[in-house]
Amino acid sequence: MKTLVLTGGGHAHLHCLQQLATDFPSNCRVLLISPSRHQYYSGMFSGFTEDVYSEEEIRIDLKRICEKVGAEFVTDQVVAVNAIAKQLTGANGAIYDYDLVSFDIGSTSGAPSDMKPYITAIKPNFLFPDQLRRIRETETPAIVGGGASGVELAFSINAWRKQQQLPANTLLFSATPLLAGLHKRISRKIESIARQKDLSFFTNESVETITPEEIITSSGQLFPQTEILWLTGPKSFPVFRDSGLDTDPTGFLLVNECLQNVHYPEIFGAGDCITIQRYPNLPKNGVYAVRQGPILWRNLKSRIASIGLEAFIPQERYVSILSTGGGEAFLTYGDFSAHGKVPWLLKKRIDRNFMEQYKKLYE
Repeated sequence: MKTLVLTGGGHAHLHCLQQLATDFPSNCRVLLISPSRHQYYSGMFSGFTEDVYSEEEIRIDLKRICEKVGAEFVTDQVVAVNAIAKQLTGANGAIYDYDLVSFDIGSTSGAPSDMKPYITAIKPNFLFPDQLRRIRETETPAIVGGGASGVELAFSINAWRKQQQLPANTLLFSATPLLAGLHKRISRKIESIARQKDLSFFTNESVETITPEEIITSSGQLFPQTEILWLTGPKSFPVFRDSGLDTDPTGFLLVNECLQNVHYPEIFGAGDCITIQRYPNLPKNGVYAVRQGPILWRNLKSRIASIGLEAFIPQERYVSILSTGGGEAFLTYGDFSAHGKVPWLLKKRIDRNFMEQYKKLYE
């Protein structure tokens, strides 16, 4: 009997678990290893921040899914990989043998080490609920990072504070224009929306120093802070580089178009924790992680059966919808954008449908 180990409960592995319900590979044992029995869905983080969703609504019970589909579940975190012996080592010292292993463990925050004592972390994502409750209620919340995550949570925290009749004094810092990875027109529009919603943001300002009470930026300005959320971009967990696996220059697992490690064919990966060798600049976001799920599942089955694999070809454009608080959202597709209540309603529908397909496996 072969053993397939799924490490992490990210978007692509959720798809694999869903497929096990009706397509469990014959003569195969499937084991899911995750540091938490619950996988939290980042697409609903903004809604949770504004009390649109409860904690139960934004999380999926991995243990219960495994029980329903016939997989085994272990609460642990893989800290080392022995690719020669085909063994994983858990944080508690346990050894897990595998014939095939797939990683979908996400990423961690890339905060400078000297600033970490002053920073709130929401990664791994099971930390999110408690951390967000605290930061939205603090006297002067600050968010560092002008990408999609930082912008969306800054809007949501500010909106929640207004609803609670607290000072709308959320601060957002970005070393670039907001949403700089998108078209310049998009960046200008989201900054205009931020002004309309009284969100205080500071672009082209990097955070240089943090003290217990202040943020000091690259221009020498001082800002008060009582809690800081650091969302400047993903950073790889050290497990891949420390284990001697092929990685990109920043430590993310390096895979080919079939989502297979370039040196060890028994190791696969998906989501934020990988870099695809052919597409090194592909953004690490949920859109691509979701679309990698079906390819990953088919390739894992094909590898078990010793047949050919299928390439993942990323789409050039995709719809992105960010909550801007107060029942509104900002939709983008290429250089097109729209803002208002309709994008928010569309986002809610998409997010609820995404969660429902997995929750119905065990509820």
